[in-house]
Amino acid sequence: MKFRLFFRFAAYLKPYWGKEAVLLLMMILSSAGALVSPYVLKIIIDTVFPSHDYVLLLEILFILLGINILRLAIGYSSEYLFEWVSNHITRDIRIDLFRHLMQLPVSFFDKNRSGDLVHRVNSEVNSIQSILTGTAVRLINSVCTIAGLAIMLCILNWQLFLVSMTVMPFIFLNTRLFQPKIQQTVKQSREKDADILSFLMERFANIKLIKSYVHQDPEQNGLLRHIREQTGLNLKNVRLRATTQNITMLFTMMVPLLILGMGGKSVMAGTMTVGALVAFIQYMNRIFDPFRNLMGLYFDAIRAAVSMQRIFDLMEIQPEDSAGTADIQLKQDLIFRNVHFKYEDTAVLNGLEFTFHYGKKYALAGGSGCGKSTLTALLCRFYHPQEGAIRIGDTDIRRINIHALRQRIAWISQDNQLFHDSIEANIRYGRPECRPDELAEAARRAGIAPHIESLPEKFDTRIGDRGAGLSGGQQQRIAIARAILKNADIIILDEATAALDSDSEKSILEALCTLYADKTVIIISHRMSTIRNVDEIVCLDKGKVVENGSHEMLLQKKGFYCQLFKEQMD
Repeated sequence: MKFRLFFRFAAYLKPYWGKEAVLLLMMILSSAGALVSPYVLKIIIDTVFPSHDYVLLLEILFILLGINILRLAIGYSSEYLFEWVSNHITRDIRIDLFRHLMQLPVSFFDKNRSGDLVHRVNSEVNSIQSILTGTAVRLINSVCTIAGLAIMLCILNWQLFLVSMTVMPFIFLNTRLFQPKIQQTVKQSREKDADILSFLMERFANIKLIKSYVHQDPEQNGLLRHIREQTGLNLKNVRLRATTQNITMLFTMMVPLLILGMGGKSVMAGTMTVGALVAFIQYMNRIFDPFRNLMGLYFDAIRAAVSMQRIFDLMEIQPEDSAGTADIQLKQDLIFRNVHFKYEDTAVLNGLEFTFHYGKKYALAGGSGCGKSTLTALLCRFYHPQEGAIRIGDTDIRRINIHALRQRIAWISQDNQLFHDSIEANIRYGRPECRPDELAEAARRAGIAPHIESLPEKFDTRIGDRGAGLSGGQQQRIAIARAILKNADIIILDEATAALDSDSEKSILEALCTLYADKTVIIISHRMSTIRNVDEIVCLDKGKVVENGSHEMLLQKKGFYCQLFKEQMD
């Protein structure tokens, strides 16, 4: 087991050491109270009963009652304190993990399933909740309890105690033997849990596709296959744990037989009282509980180590480099110089050379896969070119603070990317501190205001998951309103009006160009008819600029753009 993982996560305990110390004290007091009963039973059997002192018996019983009530109060308080600390530690880990994930590059999310990430943030963190909070406390408490019980057993009969302890090495060897197999099974089970969560998230996200192809039965069979594999792993884990525990129980069952055999002989020989033997058996029965706690702690640690490693793997990934100057003016030209970029082994941009002059309106044209969206993604620093440079004025964008850069760019994609929240919250996402009149103006300019006003709850109307409840055009208008509210220096529309009819698209693009007359606007649209009024159309093919100019100029050239335009008109 990798103990370094526990030391890494132990830092989360630091703010709660005081409460952990109180919790430990409570547990020790409760365990100390438990040590009293068997010895008092010995006194009652060996002293009170022979003396027939009923008053003394009542006094002892009332003392025991008071001790047990105190133990119940301590138990209630310690359980509440344990849950309080564990929930706060879990909260801290989950927030830190989420914050770290939000700082990772887009390429990380391209390669990792969202279901697996959700599983790690939620289920994996939950699985280490108990072990982080209770490890030290339960360990110290169990050791102190074992020490206290061992002292009492030695006081009663140290020879008998040594004989009864001969089974302990076999118990530990048995636990150690099964540990690697259990750890491997737990790891496989956790990975399968993540697989199932990813499977479900993908199917719910693509429910229309599934229904349109009538694939409900095949998808059900796919889930059934995953669940069968998960069930097999869970049952394998149960078999391993049950085997370990039953072997342990076999050894522990031998202890009372040894005690009764040797202790009974001592009672008959007169070297040990009946009360001492009864008390010894009581103490011996109780010593196995902390031993079982230690073994349970060991198994919990095995499971937690798997979760810790999966969380630690994420925390070790380097976040986006946010270094660089934040004091930068984006009201300058955007210059692409010999930019090369490829996804995996597929080249997308091949030595792209172009300058976007500040304050002009541009449209990117070209077939699918020519690099239009990739160009804008590189500008937002979602990815980085393998060769070449992108500059704003004389400054390489890699030397600009990434958050300062993105704060000055309004990017609207064809996916719309709406949250399951109110319309106001989705629009206000562009600038949370905006005034109500600014919010209303952004909605008006995006052409969504009339629809909002027609709704019973207006801006407070909640949008369903992934924009459910709204048409594609309405979703896009809300996304555009959000970008308008941001009031950035560079506006990128990546098929952001694809769900609108051509007239609505043309109207919104003209309004945006008027609104951002002094800012750089880059438009990607497959409708040639709606981009003819921009200042310059940039034609891309195989990752390079092959033509650029106004609509009329490019038509006169009768080249690449003219061919695209004619194909679409036909």
